[in-house]
Amino acid sequence: MIKKGEHTIYNGKEYRFMESEREGFIELISNDKEDMNYGFVHYKDNIYTKVISLNEVEKLFLIHSFAKYKGELFGASNGENGKILLATSHLKLAEKYGFERTDKYLYSKNVNLDEVEIIEERKPFSID
Repeated sequence: MIKKGEHTIYNGKEYRFMESEREGFIELISNDKEDMNYGFVHYKDNIYTKVISLNEVEKLFLIHSFAKYKGELFGASNGENGKILLATSHLKLAEKYGFERTDKYLYSKNVNLDEVEIIEERKPFSID
């Protein structure tokens, strides 16, 4: 699974999060029902949340994920049926690797996970 967006470490486990309406707090987001044993509440479907103080986490970080495909780097996200969706705005790369035009300046292609190397770029993040 490709990770993107705001993440933190809480009790040794990595979670996505969003800012809480309460100043100095964040809301953790989980898809693991077992987290209900640790104070998470069911939000909807398979989503569980927990509001915690910023003091309860070590650091906040922002994840950008890329995929290395045939020696080139592409934007990457989770595609359908367990595949990885690659994207580029570069026409020549798109033509070279058989991408389809999906928007005016965007080309995409679904590939199997074993065809790519996922690269996560993690940058410090702060709530100001």
